[in-house]
Amino acid sequence: MEIRIVLFAALAVVYSIGQYLVLEFVKIKSADVRSKKKLHFNTVHKIVTIIQFGLSAILASIILQMVLKSSYSVVWMGAATWISYIMAMVMMGLLAYRFFSWFRTNRDYVVLLYALSSIMLAINAAFTLGFVTDLFQRLPSEILEHQGFGYAPFISPGSITDFLNNAYVISSIISFILWWGATVLLLRQYSRRLGKIKYWIILGIPLVYFLMQFMPLFPSLFSLFPNSADIFFIYTVIFTLSKPAGGVLFGVAFWIVVRSFSPDNIVRDYMIISAFGLILLFVSNQAVVLVTVPYPPFGLATISFLGLSSYLILVGVYASAISVSGDTELRKSIRKYAITESKLLDSIGSAQMEQQIQKRVIDMMKQNQDRLSNETGVEPSLSEVEVKQYLHEVIEEVRKGKTQNGNK
Repeated sequence: MEIRIVLFAALAVVYSIGQYLVLEFVKIKSADVRSKKKLHFNTVHKIVTIIQFGLSAILASIILQMVLKSSYSVVWMGAATWISYIMAMVMMGLLAYRFFSWFRTNRDYVVLLYALSSIMLAINAAFTLGFVTDLFQRLPSEILEHQGFGYAPFISPGSITDFLNNAYVISSIISFILWWGATVLLLRQYSRRLGKIKYWIILGIPLVYFLMQFMPLFPSLFSLFPNSADIFFIYTVIFTLSKPAGGVLFGVAFWIVVRSFSPDNIVRDYMIISAFGLILLFVSNQAVVLVTVPYPPFGLATISFLGLSSYLILVGVYASAISVSGDTELRKSIRKYAITESKLLDSIGSAQMEQQIQKRVIDMMKQNQDRLSNETGVEPSLSEVEVKQYLHEVIEEVRKGKTQNGNK
């Protein structure tokens, strides 16, 4: 057996084991969300599990074909691509539906931006699938053993293939920028824990790296590189790796924020799932690699993670965003209530009155948690200690405001 087939088989084994471990991890960490029957996440988890192991079976079939016939079927490669991308579109569609449903009751722009980001990812997956399928139709039914890449597709200007290619590129750019914006808004709640400078550096790196692929639009920048070969190499590396690297950097951003959370924070687990999902999504959304029909089809195992990564985002990002949205709503309610109640104080900031307000706010927090949990299956991440601290800050602001007004 050739070393290439052995390597491909090893990748397939790693993929099968990896997907099992990821699914088990999500199953444990998402128990609360999956317990809500009206969300149907438990059913979705079972369907995703069946599909992922079906993809493992397709990879095993392709390995067997290469061992016995020294070729592999384009039909099986296309089937794996279709299954992965259709599942990704369904997951992103479900995510967008959930976000829009929540946005109708709570006008939080984090939720709205994630809804738009999810739709754009589904659109990008659809254009990618259409583009790749159009090119697959030009291939022979069996890909025989060969070295390197065996097919360089020609795209005729003005053709349907050209339209699909342009739509794929444009939707990729829009989806990346939307996800970057949504991530910035989601994590802004925790910028104080990291520090604003560190926060913007961490989240700015993925966007800057992604935008570097558009260097050809600014020819003057190339004067920095006197050797044309250096320009070509640098630009090729940047363009090829921009989306995968951006996904990794998005995931790292989530990881860094998570490190500042207490171990029992409910959002911590969901953000870990989100980090995995974002990394896998942008790394695995590379179906265009398959149109060059490498032997073996090394990119197929990577693409098979696309549906799974979309499921991780469905669970992790949904729960994180809804929980953060609930935190924002709760903070607004605390501020409004504290300011209203403080007007009744004989002596603003007195310990007794602050304790009374604190007790009522804690009751409000519990009611808000119950409501959010019933509607979305997710609870706010604010702990009782954090609520008390925020309330104290609001009362201090009110006291200072009254003092300043009294001195005028």
